[in-house]
Amino acid sequence: MTSDAMTRSLLLVEDNPADADLVVDLLDQANRDNYDVTHVMRIAEALEILRTRQVDIVLLDLRLPDGSGLDTVRSVREVADDVPIVVLTGIDDEETAIGCIDIGAQDYLCKGDIRPVALRRTLGYAISRQREAKLRELQETLERYRALSSQSSNLGSVHSGSAIALRDRNAETFAGLVKDYISLLDAYVDRLSVRRDKPRTAMDSIALRLGEAGGGPRDLLDLHLASLYKVAGGRTDDRSRSYVLEGRLLALEMMGLLVDYYRMGGPGPYAAEALS
Repeated sequence: MTSDAMTRSLLLVEDNPADADLVVDLLDQANRDNYDVTHVMRIAEALEILRTRQVDIVLLDLRLPDGSGLDTVRSVREVADDVPIVVLTGIDDEETAIGCIDIGAQDYLCKGDIRPVALRRTLGYAISRQREAKLRELQETLERYRALSSQSSNLGSVHSGSAIALRDRNAETFAGLVKDYISLLDAYVDRLSVRRDKPRTAMDSIALRLGEAGGGPRDLLDLHLASLYKVAGGRTDDRSRSYVLEGRLLALEMMGLLVDYYRMGGPGPYAAEALS
């Protein structure tokens, strides 16, 4: 997303300059929402942008010089499965557009019948639906962790032979974990501005070390909060807000890895690579 909190980043993939100009003009007319539009004419260009930049929504023509139909949606989904897609169709492409929705697009617009209000509403709804789906997924994940947290806390206590918090019984190990968790936070947040894979190896490594030290969910929260305080405590700049907001997602994922460590009796698939 751009620096203006009220501005959304829109990637327009359209090979007809006249149609692209029309979309930009209609967005200007629908001035309730602001869009920072990046226009490309080929799917290959779009995919490169999606790999390297944060995009809020893709407006995708179904007929491009280097791709067409369902394949264009699949290509975007493979690179950026969390970005909502609205497809642009011709009069004869409605059946294909419905097929695009079946494989992950949020909505479609017919080029011959786009109006400013309809365009704004469609884009806004697509972004909202994608966000709501992610929130539902996170809520389901959180409920799963809550259900397992009691079990995993007990396992952590049995493993360590003590109910004393890790930071109190092994301050040196805890300090080392905080240092590496801060690096993990940096990598996790950096992927927002430069699209890249999550730092799975570092995540698995910390979950493994915490598990081997007998740490439970409480210790993970201690680790997360201690790291967060060091990188964002008392500050209100954009970077610090990103640490707090994205850090909540990281904490949830780390909780899942720790729970899995105790349930499966060992590290995740990336931990061996991290420790080799």
